[in-house]
Amino acid sequence: MSQAKHNLIHKCSFNGKPCDIDKDFELVADPTFGNCFVFNHDREIFKSSVRAGPQYGLRVMLFVNASDYLPTSEAVGIRLTIHDKDDFPFPDTFGYSAPTGYISSFGMRMKKMSRLPAPYGDCVEDGTTSNYIYKGYAYSTEGCYRTCFQELIIDRCGCSDPRFPSIGGVQPCQVFNKNHRECLEKHTHQIGEIHGSFKCRCQQPCNQTIYTTSYSEAIWPSQALNISLGHCEKEAEECNEEYKENAAMLEVFYEALNFEVLAESEAYGIVKMMADFGGHLGLWSGVSVMTCCEFVCLVLELLYMAVTHHITQERIRRRENAANDF
Repeated sequence: MSQAKHNLIHKCSFNGKPCDIDKDFELVADPTFGNCFVFNHDREIFKSSVRAGPQYGLRVMLFVNASDYLPTSEAVGIRLTIHDKDDFPFPDTFGYSAPTGYISSFGMRMKKMSRLPAPYGDCVEDGTTSNYIYKGYAYSTEGCYRTCFQELIIDRCGCSDPRFPSIGGVQPCQVFNKNHRECLEKHTHQIGEIHGSFKCRCQQPCNQTIYTTSYSEAIWPSQALNISLGHCEKEAEECNEEYKENAAMLEVFYEALNFEVLAESEAYGIVKMMADFGGHLGLWSGVSVMTCCEFVCLVLELLYMAVTHHITQERIRRRENAANDF
């Protein structure tokens, strides 16, 4: 069971100004949580915070209407995920839970990751792969695993899991087709759902934007609050009690207007290798020439000493012969 946009979102502001709920939020169907709504989805419109802090971020009041929850529901609250515009949201994997009856503040900081492709590393360069099921969105590791899951279902059943986008025009498995239904149930159980331990080769993207968050909360609404909230037309005390049980206030903001860049670089590149090669070549070539020169000088000195010794001995012999003649 899911809620419509205006039933869920009662109030919203961004950068201190009211939101346009119809235009600023886009519906995205999630297989786990049903209707999800993405804020700041339009890639042609640039929304920015002029300053850091909760007053200049996103503030939204959400009404979950806990009385509509099924008896199998484990918790009451809101599921929130913070992601880049180009990334498809996966709230079941990367989401944060916010309870009703509280104002939940999520302070975020942005990090940009830059990884090296082959031959230095193993990442996806172009931001997507040929069979990636989330067309129009940047490649992510989680999206790759879900693509792999869909490929396994198509390979074994001949139809795709209707919870996810299909591949190559393959038709989704029909609910009223007994063979499709039994095959999908059987192999989904064998694989272990999308979070199972099936083996897939999913690399990290070469360029990625991630957000780290810090969380804090406070009781909301205050018992001293004497104004009506949202769409409630009852007395202030009754409205506060109703919103305490069924609503939550969220704040999402930048803790600082700067970001961190983490970039990989090769430990030993071609330029450094050529420089070291030239240095070693010069060193060893220089040593070899000097050594050869020293050997030549040694040979010349030995020859000079031998010739000098021979001449000296010859002179001494001649003097001795001349003395004997007299």
